[in-house]
Amino acid sequence: MAIKFNPGLIIIVALLISFHSAESFSESVKHQAAGEAAGLDEAWEVLSGYHKDPHKIKKSIDMTEGILRKDPRNVEALLFLSRLWLTQGYVMTQSREELIRAFEEGKNTAEKALEIEPENADAHFFYVANLASLGDAKGLFNSLFMLPEVRRELDMILELDPGHPEGLAMNGALYYYLPGILGGDLYISEVYLRRALSVNPHLSSARIYLAMNLYKQKKYDETKKVLLELINDKEPSFYPDWYLNRRYALKILRQINKEMRKQTAKGSGNEILN
Repeated sequence: MAIKFNPGLIIIVALLISFHSAESFSESVKHQAAGEAAGLDEAWEVLSGYHKDPHKIKKSIDMTEGILRKDPRNVEALLFLSRLWLTQGYVMTQSREELIRAFEEGKNTAEKALEIEPENADAHFFYVANLASLGDAKGLFNSLFMLPEVRRELDMILELDPGHPEGLAMNGALYYYLPGILGGDLYISEVYLRRALSVNPHLSSARIYLAMNLYKQKKYDETKKVLLELINDKEPSFYPDWYLNRRYALKILRQINKEMRKQTAKGSGNEILN
């Protein structure tokens, strides 16, 4: 079978989907002043509808920037804004220049969070997610140029938090994409992705990557099982992200079923000829 995955959609899946649920974000702002926490919760509420209206991403950005004008050292707001710019880049940009600007904004915002809390694993994650996306947007040479820093940041995330699900998933994605000559390894990739899912079974990005990994290993039945687990998930981490990933998983599943039917028909034809 030879299924071609859409690279653009794969990038979205890898770096955008399910970074943090609204529930975990709300938990992290409980100790802030009531007005600030309410503002961030409201921005999350706006973002939660972006799968129906992508313009809500920009509205959420504007709301979060308003919070930061009043409190520039609000780390949770900085992290959320970095995530928003990452989402804006993949969902709403219309040109390469806009894409680069969005990821640069996301990277710079995460850097501000790191200046305040250098040992914040989430800040390192949003920094490296935007950095990797920026390298991809600028082309292959820049991606390779940034690779050592990407590796260092991913190592730092797991040093600070060995059970960081998104950090584990991004390691899995990196080992999946890199050619063998640069350290890529499907088996190491699978280990990281399964570890990510053991921490957060609802991380749809990790399921998509695990399905792609298993498919590449020609484990077709396992691939379908992983895709169906994503499609039938009743408790996604963040519904809009899962909604987009679910659509992509359905597309992959249809392609796999189509190819398997072709292979079966071809085999039956050979039996008749023999």
